[in-house]
Amino acid sequence: MKAKTRRSRKQSLPFTRNASTMTESQFFSMIRSTLRSKFRYWKPMIIALNASSRPNESSNKRLKKEFQCKICQNWFKRADVQIDHIIPCGSLSSYEDVVPFIQNLTNEDPLSYQVLCKPCHQTKTNEERQTKHAKQASSII
Repeated sequence: MKAKTRRSRKQSLPFTRNASTMTESQFFSMIRSTLRSKFRYWKPMIIALNASSRPNESSNKRLKKEFQCKICQNWFKRADVQIDHIIPCGSLSSYEDVVPFIQNLTNEDPLSYQVLCKPCHQTKTNEERQTKHAKQASSII
């Protein structure tokens, strides 16, 4: 009996980085992730976070503060909110994108950040991605 072979429809990408173990996308994804983690406690972001906080009013007496989502206006514990860049940082898929990405990531104005609950942040991110893809599709046509 003959063994079946599966043909992959997905095109294989060349491994051009890190001694031929990473694709370009993996390489720039690692850089983006590292930059985001290193600037996690950027002072203007913390100022924006504190501006959206209040002393805890929930029944959980262990919490010191609650944070208000800018979109839904509900109050959450810190683990349930994220700091969002009002102006997106942009893509990071080539060396030309590095400087603009870092400039947007490290904006000095606390008003350029907002606190969002995780569901609202995910919704906003998905809408930005759809808008970006729609613009790319229309520019191709």
